[in-house]
Amino acid sequence: MQHTEMMALFSELSPDPVIRCDISGRILLSNESANDIFNKKILLGEYIENVFPIIKNFDIEKVIDYGLIKNFEHTVDGKHFQFVVAGVPKYNAIQIYGRDISQLKTTQQELKVALTKANASTKLKEEFLSRISHEIRSPLVSIQGYSELLKSQSDDFSPEYQSIFQSIENNSKRLYRTVELILNMSQVQTGSYESSFKEINIYNVVEKTFREFKSFAEESKLDFTFDSQVDTETSIFADEYSVSQIVVNLIDNAFKYTRKGSISVGLYKENQRVKIVIEDTGVGISEKYLNNLFQPFSQEYSGYTRPYDGTGLGLALVKSFIDLNEAKIEVDSEINRGAKFIVTFDELIKL
Repeated sequence: MQHTEMMALFSELSPDPVIRCDISGRILLSNESANDIFNKKILLGEYIENVFPIIKNFDIEKVIDYGLIKNFEHTVDGKHFQFVVAGVPKYNAIQIYGRDISQLKTTQQELKVALTKANASTKLKEEFLSRISHEIRSPLVSIQGYSELLKSQSDDFSPEYQSIFQSIENNSKRLYRTVELILNMSQVQTGSYESSFKEINIYNVVEKTFREFKSFAEESKLDFTFDSQVDTETSIFADEYSVSQIVVNLIDNAFKYTRKGSISVGLYKENQRVKIVIEDTGVGISEKYLNNLFQPFSQEYSGYTRPYDGTGLGLALVKSFIDLNEAKIEVDSEINRGAKFIVTFDELIKL
């Protein structure tokens, strides 16, 4: 009896509502907090279904017999409460415990509104980037096309004009890649990039990209070479677009930081793995900066007076696409001694 009285006293002093009912649903006990919810209404003797209509959906007898636990929410005068109905077979009764979750509901609503706004903002950003990239791409295609046409007729022009046509073509390609880079990074960050995994010929991907950069080597007076020691039918299972962007951005990065010397692209096989190696004789990377190498908008040389161009997104996108394809990237570099990037894919073994 003393224990029962102590438990009853604890319930009475609890800041949360506590209600006890018999097997018929008649309220045997309600503490002050429970009465306060219903504006000091005396609940003793009332049937629980009249207080919480949702309990009509519960089989009280079954809840008691099996000691089941049920949950429901109830709103009173704008306040939200969460209740737990627990069967107590020993006393042939149910105990109802409640707590005020009004603040939680308010927070959830605020988060829901914030999420809606964030999704709207993300959609707006995607639409903006999509439209602006289209608006930039269209004239760039024309510029590239006409510059290539003029270049094909360059024998009729002086070397000075030939150099101008070459510069127009290369800079339009560079701007096109920048647009692609921004759009791709946005898709990766918002989770809207759609990958398509399939068997791809890795030799064709690397060789095609190498050819696209040959005009940059000619303009920059750099020694640009491609060495492949794999079969031309060597394949990997990956997302083709993202793999091509890995190669594009690594080669582009090499050209940005190499003013003289050479850039080499290699394709090798080792223990059923395919390795793409891109090495340059550029400025290199300090040991201190290597940890930040793949961070978005990160560049070792920054500020308006930085000696090298770039958005700081290329290597961040490379790392994202490396992870997407479950590949591996290694960097070997020292200041003033160039840089070597090694990308490793699992070879697709054909049965």
